[in-house]
Amino acid sequence: MPLFPVLTGTTPAGESFCLARLRREDLPPLVQAFQNLELTTYLGGNGFTYSEAEEAEWLEDNLKNPAGQVLFGIYDQTQTLIGSVALREINHRTGTAELGVAIYSPANWGRGFGSGAVLLICQYGAFHLSLYNIMLKVFAFNERAIRAYQKIGFREIGRRTGAAMLGQERFDEVYMELLTTGLDVSELRRQIQQLG
Repeated sequence: MPLFPVLTGTTPAGESFCLARLRREDLPPLVQAFQNLELTTYLGGNGFTYSEAEEAEWLEDNLKNPAGQVLFGIYDQTQTLIGSVALREINHRTGTAELGVAIYSPANWGRGFGSGAVLLICQYGAFHLSLYNIMLKVFAFNERAIRAYQKIGFREIGRRTGAAMLGQERFDEVYMELLTTGLDVSELRRQIQQLG
């Protein structure tokens, strides 16, 4: 199935990427990505790996566009799946949601794909979903991610002390939020107007 970009962006280094709906042919890179203990440690602190059957079930569930969630794959300029970004627990009455993001390969970490995708989906949430407050949770040992979130405009609002255990050492779970009132959505507006 061809890739249909929904939103496009550029990293600080000038690399193009896009957000698009996941496809069934994305299963092999998903399976490969979730064999990486470093990735799964950052995402859940548990260091698990996931089987092809588990990833296939996750993918099928998300292809159905579950209520209360918006999920996009992150694709590089060769249309290769390199990650995913989501708004979950969307509450339209209160204008709130929770953010999740993953860049699958360490080779793509620190290149701006994650922060670019986070900014795009937050702009999408503000523009299309009228979200006011977007929250995320990140483990304190993931300092690179915390710095990236802060550059976008997220601020720490609290911690759950010792909520993650890694190598017999406890780490806090950090809660951060972004108020969308300060987001510039002009680029998103421009992309939409190009469709007409």
